[in-house]
Amino acid sequence: MRQSSWEKHAQQVFKQLNEKHRRWVAGLLSEVLGFGGTKQIAFATGMDSKTIRQGRKDLENELSNYPKERIRRAGGGRPTLKKKSRASIKNY
Repeated sequence: MRQSSWEKHAQQVFKQLNEKHRRWVAGLLSEVLGFGGTKQIAFATGMDSKTIRQGRKDLENELSNYPKERIRRAGGGRPTLKKKSRASIKNY
């Protein structure tokens, strides 16, 4: 399927954004497109539709739960190697 010009431009812009901003912009674009917008944005950007819906929720909450100086909230992201190794030892 052929990409429209907005899809090409969206991909260019999304490559320049961090993960938090990508989620918010995708959520905003899906709202603007209306019905089926989440699916369209997911297809155009390769993002998961759950991530786009989370972006919409973040915007509805006025981004109040996100500190400006961090990309992820405290405790977010992958666990450190120490935490992983301790957890795997407990499972044996």
